[in-house]
Amino acid sequence: MSLYKINITTLSPVHIGDGNELRLRFDIAVKDGYTYRINEDTLLRAKEAQLRAPNRDGTYPLPGDLLRGDDWENDDFFRYVLRGKPRSKKIYAEVKSFIKDINDRPYIPGSSLKGALRTALAWTGWDEVNPRVDRNSMGRRRNWAGQNIEKTLFGRNPNYDLLRALQVSDLFGPQEAGEGLMLVNAQVLTKKSAGSPIEMEALRGDTSFHGTLKTDDSLFDMPEARKLDFAKRKHWLDELVARAQKHSRTRIKDLQLWYEDAGQTRVSNFYALLYDLAVNKNQALLQLGWGTGWDGKTFGSHLQEDPYLFEKIISDFRMHKRNRNAPPRQVGDAFPRSKRAVVKGKGKDAIALAPFGWVVFEMEKIK
Repeated sequence: MSLYKINITTLSPVHIGDGNELRLRFDIAVKDGYTYRINEDTLLRAKEAQLRAPNRDGTYPLPGDLLRGDDWENDDFFRYVLRGKPRSKKIYAEVKSFIKDINDRPYIPGSSLKGALRTALAWTGWDEVNPRVDRNSMGRRRNWAGQNIEKTLFGRNPNYDLLRALQVSDLFGPQEAGEGLMLVNAQVLTKKSAGSPIEMEALRGDTSFHGTLKTDDSLFDMPEARKLDFAKRKHWLDELVARAQKHSRTRIKDLQLWYEDAGQTRVSNFYALLYDLAVNKNQALLQLGWGTGWDGKTFGSHLQEDPYLFEKIISDFRMHKRNRNAPPRQVGDAFPRSKRAVVKGKGKDAIALAPFGWVVFEMEKIK
């Protein structure tokens, strides 16, 4: 068993959701450019008298409407406070919640990191394994698309999967509730338009998390290793950091060109700097969480080598959502056509400030 200490440091806002939507005036309140996460139990107990009788229209006050004057200075009424606020002021405006522990401290699930590493290993190992790619190998069900290819790369079932030998812990860092988080405004951008605003909690840049990674080398030394059929890929795990960096640099260059062509200079410049960033041999750039995009979670460019087959895959699995006024896709058209970014402003005036999810991943062997 090889044990590594792993660190992740954020370079751009990162959002890994817990599946919850925080609603304005129900779960959160806004004042002076800050978003306050309401402690509903404490606030409602303190304001019990105001809840005994309904409003004139028969409704009861929402938690956020109970706050008055000095209440904003009462730490007991709030679980945490974040810089930034939602653009929408509607009662039902929603904010995507970041995953946290029971003490409201953000963390990075090991599964999120392992998923990113798995994608990098699949992409870099593609040419070594040379999996068969045709319409049949992609399957018929969208949720299981490409599973046959994945089995060729990693093993025929979970018991025979190469990444059985890779164990990644959850990563923890901030020690206070809400520490390291901010509220950001995001949009889905194409080269010609912007989608509806999306609000979310996200990690700030330069926030660090720590955990452990283990590789179970005994699986490769067992007599059954040949039967398990993944011993010949052990070097993939030995080269984990280098392979992750190779995958990311290829994507970074493509993303830089996309934003440059879209006229989003700030993000294009970010990617240009990221591409030139010198990292140590035990470090790699990775993209995690929301906004990673199709190319960061799949076999990416390998599936696009045959443009006619790729277009067939897009059509069969209904991967392209076309608005009414857009022309139909043609073979060779870019996919996907959109990216997700932190933005400033609204609608046509929206300016992309930064992409989501970029971190520095570092491994240091302990034993």
